[in-house]
Amino acid sequence: MIKRPFEKWDFEQVEKEFGILPDDNLPALVAWLDVPDTLIITPFQEELRVSSSKNIETWNEDELKMLFIAPFLLTLKFNNPPFYRVFTQRKFSLVTPTVEASGKVEWFVSTGKQNPQKPFFFLQEYKPAKYAGSEPLGQLLIAMVDAQLMNDAPQTPIYGCYMVGRTWFFVVLVGKEYSVSRSYDATQTDDMNAMVYILERVKEHIHKELNLPYTFPFAS
Repeated sequence: MIKRPFEKWDFEQVEKEFGILPDDNLPALVAWLDVPDTLIITPFQEELRVSSSKNIETWNEDELKMLFIAPFLLTLKFNNPPFYRVFTQRKFSLVTPTVEASGKVEWFVSTGKQNPQKPFFFLQEYKPAKYAGSEPLGQLLIAMVDAQLMNDAPQTPIYGCYMVGRTWFFVVLVGKEYSVSRSYDATQTDDMNAMVYILERVKEHIHKELNLPYTFPFAS
C-alpha cells in the first residue's frame, strides 16, 4: 500500500500507479485549445496583464495569488450557485486497493453547496517565478485522477491548469490518457487573450454536463 500526500506525487508516479499515459494530441485538448485570432480581453484584464508584466518577478506566492490570479479568475465568473461554484483549499482523499493519498486542492470548480460533489476543473500551484519545490503537474494529476474516480465517468474529460510564475499550462484527463498544453505567458497579450477563451470553454463544458443553457460569449 502506497501512502503519500498529494504534494509528494510527481507525474511519473501518477502515471505508474494509475496506469495513465501522456498523449500530446489528445482530441479533447486539441479542441479545448482551438482559439481564434480575435482580441477579447477586457480593459480590466489588460490592466492585470500589464501589472503582472511589471511585478511578477518580485511577487511572493500570496502577492501572485491576491494581485493577479484571484482578480483574474473573478472576471471569468465561475461561481454559479446553486448549480456549481468555486471551492478553495478543500481536502481530497483518494483510496484504492493500492494507494492512499490526500491533500488540499488550491482552487477548483464543482457542483455542491457546502461540500464539493462533482469536480470539473482544477487550478493548482500559486507559485512565484523563483520557486524550486514540489512538482506542480504531479499534484494536479493526482487531484484530477481523484475527481475522475469521484465522478465515476472516466471518459468524461477532467480539465485542469497549473502555473509557475507567469507560465500557465492547461491539462486534460480522459480515461487513461492525459495531455498538457504548451506554455502560456500571462504577461503577453496574445497568450492572455487565449487564456480567457480557453477558460470560457471550461464553463461551456460544465453547462453541457449539467444540461444548463449557455451562450458562448465570443466568436469562434
